[in-house]
Amino acid sequence: MPLPHARYIVIAHDGKWKINLDNKYYGPFDTPEAAVEMAVDTAKKAADAGYPASVIMMHGQRVETLWSRNVSALPE
Repeated sequence: MPLPHARYIVIAHDGKWKINLDNKYYGPFDTPEAAVEMAVDTAKKAADAGYPASVIMMHGQRVETLWSRNVSALPE
């Protein structure tokens, strides 16, 4: 069974930058760059552990994918 996709969403929330993962907020970060750096570092660790992972930034209604790694299933 494949592992769930880890989507790290960088978003402005309550006047600060935060990372949303599975509807939980992490942060706050003073700048979007700091939030993106943390999200990418964490997503890389998830991908290294076998999870497909991506970092997405929300710009209002527009979505921008900043980093992504799909992990294919191991052969049986």
